[in-house]
Amino acid sequence: MSKNKLPPRVFFNASVIIAGLNSPSGGSAKLLKYAKQKQITGIISEIIVDEVLRHWDKLKKSKSEIDKNLKMIFSSINPAPSVPEVEKWQKVVIDAGDAHVLAAAKESNSQFLVTLDQKHLLILQKKIKYFRIVSPKQLIEYLN
Repeated sequence: MSKNKLPPRVFFNASVIIAGLNSPSGGSAKLLKYAKQKQITGIISEIIVDEVLRHWDKLKKSKSEIDKNLKMIFSSINPAPSVPEVEKWQKVVIDAGDAHVLAAAKESNSQFLVTLDQKHLLILQKKIKYFRIVSPKQLIEYLN
């Protein structure tokens, strides 16, 4: 990455964070490392933090350890997206519970939304124009 170019803004879905914290050798972990090292600007919202903490039992770490990790990796944790923005996205998503993810990615001016959710989010790749919805593998390929 060239020195004068800003790192890409990447909104992380909870699935990528959970996978990355769980498996230190996978693509999701590589993206968390990129965010921590500021090679990309990793962005999450308070709702994503809550989602990750709700699944803490899958991570073999305490809630406080996970919270500390998230604060080290992501320099800023955005507030939950606005209700009107979430409502707009509810018309687009397959699962209404995912509207907050797309709303937060748009509100944060992210260039990418990285997710492992093939059934509900990756399927929207061709429909969304505000940012690119990508898997960890696709984002890594783009960055390299």
